[in-house]
Amino acid sequence: MRGEKSSAYVDMARIRSGPTGGAREGVCPLVRGASAEVNAYVASRLRQVAKEVGAEYAHQACEPNVVVLFTADPEQLLSEASRTKRFNYSGVSNRKAQQFKASTQPVRWMHGSATPGMKTRDARPYNALVVVDASKAADVKISALADYVSMVSLADVQTRAAPDHSIINLFDNAKGAAPQAMTDADRAYLRAVYRAR
Repeated sequence: MRGEKSSAYVDMARIRSGPTGGAREGVCPLVRGASAEVNAYVASRLRQVAKEVGAEYAHQACEPNVVVLFTADPEQLLSEASRTKRFNYSGVSNRKAQQFKASTQPVRWMHGSATPGMKTRDARPYNALVVVDASKAADVKISALADYVSMVSLADVQTRAAPDHSIINLFDNAKGAAPQAMTDADRAYLRAVYRAR
């Protein structure tokens, strides 16, 4: 997996405030920063998982509402994004925005609400921003990483906990041998999330 500096402009206010309700009405991914093959693979896997679990997928030209960025230096990416105002955190609480910026995990993510300050127990995100530390994730199979990214993009696992036997434990060494692919429990969880309307 090759990490490249991402040049994608991500206006968080724009992707979080669309009149259709973002990812709830159709998943529209933008994957940047890795090789063309990896970018395409992750986007394709997101499409496949969305279809399997009953999440709508935007087939026409659409405004990205699931943004996945690969980078070898997440801190530099986020610092530069803040300096140039590339990331607009409207619709995200200050606490969540700070947690996202300060995270040192191999993959960090943040979901936005339809409107600033909106609170919901619904695990279907309106939109998602996912940043992959290409250096920390270098030893992970791309198929496992794509499943992990799909899971955290399609459900807010901080709102509604994912199953114990889950791809979400991919980077958690304390849990022992974590699944290397999305499990039946993961798919059942996502189906339940997208049935809850």
